[in-house]
This record gives sequence, structure tokens and C-alpha cells, in this order.
Amino acid sequence: MNAETKQAPDDRRARTRKEIKQLIIERNSVLSKYYNLASHADQQDDDDSLDDTLEMLQEFCQDLVDYMATGHFEIYRRIEDGDERRTDMVKLAEEIFPRITNTTQIAIDFNDLYDASKDFDKGILKSLSKQLGVLGENLAVRIDLEDKFINKLLSSPPNLTTVNA
Repeated sequence: MNAETKQAPDDRRARTRKEIKQLIIERNSVLSKYYNLASHADQQDDDDSLDDTLEMLQEFCQDLVDYMATGHFEIYRRIEDGDERRTDMVKLAEEIFPRITNTTQIAIDFNDLYDASKDFDKGILKSLSKQLGVLGENLAVRIDLEDKFINKLLSSPPNLTTVNA
């Protein structure tokens, strides 16, 4: 039995609510930076604009990675570790996690492509608008799936229906 299962249900639920709040804060930051970057990327036309784009891109990528990590290491950790006992949560997780994992991979691929901290080829900025479009579609899917998971997580009474209880 790990430390989490030894905690009182109220302590776990309070921690879960705190983790969800952090996820939503990070998600909102990503969405805001996404919108600003997408608007700016469509208008870049000089070296000053290019420098601004690179700076915005770097900040966006950092927030994107943080947001993805928060989801996986905070919100979904209990499911991934096999510690979730509510049958309805496990069933929903089995249904949506492959799709959430896919959106995570797309975000990581975007970050790897546009990570300006390494040997960055500015030529790839020509495809930034298109790549942002693909990423945006996947962020929308992820948000929808996250909201389903979060709503179920918060509405599911603890200890009523459990797996192998």
C-alpha cells in the first residue's frame, strides 16, 4: 500500500482538486500563448518580428511541456500506476487515455521541432502556422477529454464502486 492509499479520502480529494486547479491554470496559459503565437506567426515579416516569434515560441513550448507534464504526473498518475479503485474511473481512463497520450505525443513532437534552445533552423518557421493548426486541433481534443475525465473524477463518490475492493 502506498502513501496515497493510506491518506484519508478527504485529503486525497483535496490534493486532487489542487492538482486540477494547477492543470487548468497551466492549460489557460498555454491557450493564451497559443493564440498570441498563432496571431503573431501569421504576421511575421522582418527580423525584429522573427526575434519576437522565437521568444514567443520558446515561452509557449515551455508552458506546453509543463502543461503536458502536469496532466500525466499529477492528474493521471493514479490511473497509470494502477492505484485508482473506482471502476467507472478505470473504465473511462481505458477509453480516453490512448487519445490523451496521442495528443501528448503531438505536443512533444511540436516542442522538439520548434525548440529554439538547440541548433535551430529558422527555415522551419515557414511551417509554423500549419503546425500550430495541427497542434491546436489536438489541444482541443485533449481539453475535451480532460474535461470529461476531470468531471468524472470530481463527481465520482469515493469508495462506492471499486475494482477488487
